[in-house]
Amino acid sequence: MNLICFDTETTGLDVQKEHIIQLSLVKIETSDWSIIDQRDWYILPEGEFTIPAEAEAVHHISKAFLLENGVSMRSIYDDFIGFTKGCDFLSYNGNGYDAPILHYNLKRLGLDFRFEGRTWYDALLLERIHTAGKVDENGEKLHNNLTSAYTRYYGHPFEGAHNSLDDVMATIEVFKAQIAEHGWQWAERDEFGFICFDRWLVKKGNYYYLTQGAHKGESIESMMRIDQSYLDWIINKCKWTDDQTRQIILNVMHPKPVTPPQPVVSNAAPKTPSRGKKRTKGTITDADLSLF
Repeated sequence: MNLICFDTETTGLDVQKEHIIQLSLVKIETSDWSIIDQRDWYILPEGEFTIPAEAEAVHHISKAFLLENGVSMRSIYDDFIGFTKGCDFLSYNGNGYDAPILHYNLKRLGLDFRFEGRTWYDALLLERIHTAGKVDENGEKLHNNLTSAYTRYYGHPFEGAHNSLDDVMATIEVFKAQIAEHGWQWAERDEFGFICFDRWLVKKGNYYYLTQGAHKGESIESMMRIDQSYLDWIINKCKWTDDQTRQIILNVMHPKPVTPPQPVVSNAAPKTPSRGKKRTKGTITDADLSLF
């Protein structure tokens, strides 16, 4: 299977407003973890932008550097689309951060990218599940940032943290170690099939759950019974709610009636109806929500 590991460096943490200034992607073949190809772009945002000193101190990318070496997101868009075509994704906290900020950066430019229909493996969520309830030699809760995870598996930190290409390479190694320890089935999770751009929701099975706020962990269906006014607030008044979340909640609250299929006239003898499996509500855990 071809899998693309990706990471970004940005001007800040607000996924809806900040700019991507480095975008790195590495395509791997998971049968032997070999690298097929890679892309690494420094992105020059359109229009006015600033890089706060605290952000530059982390990734060491300056505005002067981008003005001299950066390329526009528009100029690499076709290559990006072609490079990622037909591939699933891997990241370290990408489902909660890098994928949403990529969505909003493209959206501001009027560029489209199909996030649905792919699996979005997130090694951070998997590491949080892996370390749940475990402590270090001092009895302290284990840290799950990328450097800590890499060090746990390989005995030493990796070089180049907070350069997105180096982070991608480290993420691949962490994911490879996770799969070696737990197997692929452990990594195949419902929530990896859905990216929530505003980080309000996570999907597990056929249900969407709130990932934050006073009702974190409740499904939309349960919120309709507990406090529907809270859903109304998310839809109508919350300043960061995205159209994606708004439409999902509205679809659950006001499902469209399904027109039953017309019976097919047949001369064949009727079959004895079989009893289908009852759909049950999935459970949601802190590990499922901890990505956000």
